Amino acid sequence: MMSPTERPTHRKVARALRAGGPEVVEVSIEELPELKPGEALIRVEAAGLNHAETLIRSGNYVVRLPFPFATGGEGAGTVIASGSGETITAGTRVCWGAVLGSCSDYLIAPASMLVPVPGELCFQDAASLAVASLTAGGLARVWPLQGKTAVVWGAAGAVGRMLVAILAERGVSVIGVASGDRVKGVRDAGAVHVINRASDDVAASVRSFTSGAGAAAVFDPIGVATFETSLQLLGHRGCLISYGELSGAAPEIDLHRLFAGSLFVTKYNGSRWVAGFHEFAGLIADGLAVARRHPAAISEVAARFPLDQVADAYRALESNPAGKILVLP
Repeated sequence: MMSPTERPTHRKVARALRAGGPEVVEVSIEELPELKPGEALIRVEAAGLNHAETLIRSGNYVVRLPFPFATGGEGAGTVIASGSGETITAGTRVCWGAVLGSCSDYLIAPASMLVPVPGELCFQDAASLAVASLTAGGLARVWPLQGKTAVVWGAAGAVGRMLVAILAERGVSVIGVASGDRVKGVRDAGAVHVINRASDDVAASVRSFTSGAGAAAVFDPIGVATFETSLQLLGHRGCLISYGELSGAAPEIDLHRLFAGSLFVTKYNGSRWVAGFHEFAGLIADGLAVARRHPAAISEVAARFPLDQVADAYRALESNPAGKILVLP
């Protein structure tokens, strides 16, 4: 067995060979190049999968990558070596987000993108938190909300839980929308009111909780299936922040429909709310700190797959799992 600091020469990595479903993802072996200044080599212990990867792999999403491309953009692992001039040492436990090729056993990444993992968190926790911290941290910047009420759809998901916890810490009264048994985790993450989407009338519940005033903001990762309801949840001068398309893209908007409440609608683009890669590590570190204070901000894990079964992992991701899907190389 390779020692923790022994330098491998090859890696196994999952690649999307062409546009399509999980069947287009295959694992291959490739040579590892020499490290450049500013880079680090990591042994990947856990990679987290995210719904955006499915959309990108379809070839029809607004974000496009040339095929074939290495899959996975989030993970956690142990530093094996670093390039010249880097101070990060071998043996350091780290996590990262937005680094393509994370579905692999070894990864070369910019050292500036790596965030040390606190001792209280395991690799699987960290691999579930990195992208959630990036996304939720950016979303929390969109609308001024301190002292106001916000609705978070998908509040039991990885991004939803972190967003609930971040907003709650900033003095926002969060109404979380989730389903079934997962509502408890949303409440534990900091929501003051939780709606069980499976059994409750979401619009009626929000109106009742806000005494008819509505919410100052609605964060919606679902898309077309919840768009109309999300508009109904807003109070005057409220903002609908659409940041996902789990059920399909939201419909085009007739501006006259926004007139009565003087409402705002925006499609969240993380590259416009996070200044650049130099902010990524700080946002992830902030999210890890939130998770240490509020362990319920960490999503449960729905399933774990070995790297050789990565296509099955993506199939599980697309089946609306009740938790994070991890690949464990």
